[in-house]
Amino acid sequence: MRFVDLSMPIWEGAGYGEILATPNCSVQFAEYMFYDVNGMRMTHLKIDDESGSPFMTPYQGSPHRRGPLREGNIYTWRLDEVPLERLILRDTVVLDVPGEDQHVITAEEIDSAVAQADYREGDDVLVRTSWATTEKAFELGNDYCIHSPSWSYEACLRMAEIMEEKKSGVFMTDAALIMTPAYQGYAWSIGPDRIVPRPKPWPSAEARERLMDLPPGVFSPAPPSVGLGGYRDLVIKTIAICKCLVNANQLTSNRVKMIILPMFIKEGGASPCRFIAVEE
Repeated sequence: MRFVDLSMPIWEGAGYGEILATPNCSVQFAEYMFYDVNGMRMTHLKIDDESGSPFMTPYQGSPHRRGPLREGNIYTWRLDEVPLERLILRDTVVLDVPGEDQHVITAEEIDSAVAQADYREGDDVLVRTSWATTEKAFELGNDYCIHSPSWSYEACLRMAEIMEEKKSGVFMTDAALIMTPAYQGYAWSIGPDRIVPRPKPWPSAEARERLMDLPPGVFSPAPPSVGLGGYRDLVIKTIAICKCLVNANQLTSNRVKMIILPMFIKEGGASPCRFIAVEE
């Protein structure tokens, strides 16, 4: 039996998503009480629900947002409601897709990967590009998400169809983003209209202005020529979307059992998570 940790570390200053204006703010560790001054030591850790390798249910934003991101979700579990048998030692198929820098996964590549895999009904899914490693995360810092492979709108739709057909639950990928950097970072950190120097994300003044400029329910100001984002179309077919896994290139099997341990947050919708692959 062999264990492979596929979890992205969480470290001080990690800015996994500063290509975006509002989500994925940098991790902060702060010590605010000291033994020599206060007689005790207290520390503060700030993470968001997508720090590290996140486990994101259709209720992302809960408990602040009461309903799902979109109506029509198959599974109705928040973090503290997912049965343990859907998280521990889950049969998981590994789907291999191309993984070059900035590659955008297509629907055709998903179909090809499924055709070559031993994908059984009820399997959870790990889509592996083999691009993502812990070393790249440390080296690339805030540019990690820009260089990582990502998902086209069409690939998200096709994966959603397949997961519903196969009765799959948890979707995992070692891509850093589900929607493309061009879509998510449009006119912020990507493309000719990007802001230079790149501004800090929320709660910066620039991020607040960006949020006020967007119509309600709109994630990006990107024009149709840039494409769409398929996150909501995929998440409603899953127990959770899990992105930003690392070191899947170390797996030697095309089928594994996954141990998935999100933070146990009452009525939580998403959180950093630990992902352990077990090869037998």
